[in-house]
Amino acid sequence: MFKKIVISAVALAVAFSIVAPSASAQRSRTKRPQQSGASLAISPYAGYMTFGELIDGPLNTTLKSKAAPIYGVQLNLPLGNTISVFGNVGYTEPDLSVGLPLLGSITFGKSAVWLYDAGLQLSAPGYGTGDRGIFPFIQVGAGAMKYDVDVSGFGRSATNTAFNAGLGVDIPLAQNIGLRFVAKDYIGKFDFQEATQVDIVDAKTSHNVALSAGLKLGF
Repeated sequence: MFKKIVISAVALAVAFSIVAPSASAQRSRTKRPQQSGASLAISPYAGYMTFGELIDGPLNTTLKSKAAPIYGVQLNLPLGNTISVFGNVGYTEPDLSVGLPLLGSITFGKSAVWLYDAGLQLSAPGYGTGDRGIFPFIQVGAGAMKYDVDVSGFGRSATNTAFNAGLGVDIPLAQNIGLRFVAKDYIGKFDFQEATQVDIVDAKTSHNVALSAGLKLGF
């Protein structure tokens, strides 16, 4: 699945590079927007994260984390005009819920989730006129999701590998400041053996999607 995501990301980047010359020619007589992505940038953000099912148990029972606010910060280090490396740290505190037939979803605990990841960002040329415009980009990377679970005062921790892929857009407001909007999917399996010391549960590969908005500050 992650291989397909990477292939799709590269295909989008190639499409951007093909479309860009034509778009630039049409705008040759207008002032192009200034892209802040050519410099070191830090992006604090906030948003909302939804979680996939951790397990799909017998008799249609499920276990998952409920949707919750997410906060974080991302650092971009440029390698060229359209490519950069990024590092990201995010934090969220979702409730745990179990889904039971007839009874529905029941909250029974809480977790704190740290997200650590890094990867590549491929940016498209700016679209717009004058000093206004938008800069779409795609991200692919890998990292970890660390869960600290608390159920009735009983705490356990588990860390699992998580691949990620995202789509976003930067909207410059001034030379070194702008808005950033991102939709990002973290793909991984919760490590029940680490959390419970018992390897009897086959965890599902879940998609955990974060939608966020924040600032992009260039240096």
